[in-house]
Amino acid sequence: MNATTFSLTLDDGNRSLAAAAGSVTLLTGPVGSGKSLWLERLAGLKPLPAGISCTLAGKPWPDKKSSAAVRLLPDLQPPIFLGQTLAEELAFGLPAEPAAGRLQAVLGSWGLAGLPLSGNVRNLNRLEALRLLLAGMELAAPGLALLDNPTASLPADEAQKLCAEIRDWAARGNLVVVVACNRWQDWQPWAGQIWRLASADTLPATEVAHG
Repeated sequence: MNATTFSLTLDDGNRSLAAAAGSVTLLTGPVGSGKSLWLERLAGLKPLPAGISCTLAGKPWPDKKSSAAVRLLPDLQPPIFLGQTLAEELAFGLPAEPAAGRLQAVLGSWGLAGLPLSGNVRNLNRLEALRLLLAGMELAAPGLALLDNPTASLPADEAQKLCAEIRDWAARGNLVVVVACNRWQDWQPWAGQIWRLASADTLPATEVAHG
């Protein structure tokens, strides 16, 4: 699904927002402003507000035929795992199970090179679990990745490293990444732009991020 022109666009008839492939867009705002709700809308799980339209890769969204192009990582701790081992979790939902070498490679790209594919997912710590879920998203090769508060409760140094790795993933996969987070400072200079929410039912204000 990683088409060269893959992008996400929102429009309310007066102005539009565009999140381009290959970079991170940060969705931020006060607590209760609707950040998680907006991610669910962008995932096609909940309807958009009246008067707001969305296109994904140039086509109206949501569209059930394109649902495989989108992956949502909710803000859940402990996370919900769909497999029992690392290999099962990475391959879950894929049309064919990747070779062990490919699974090891994607683990390595997310800082998990030392973990065995046969390891139990329940033995992972918070950061390892998050990295495993991101590795699984990379294997699914979506065009749009939606991440809800991935740096929550991480120490500043670990948060910064993870932000950089997510930015690098967006670039190498040429995918749109939208991250919802209160701690917007974590994402400078890794985000290409910032969408600031004032309310749940209006388009966010947009600005260029500055490192």
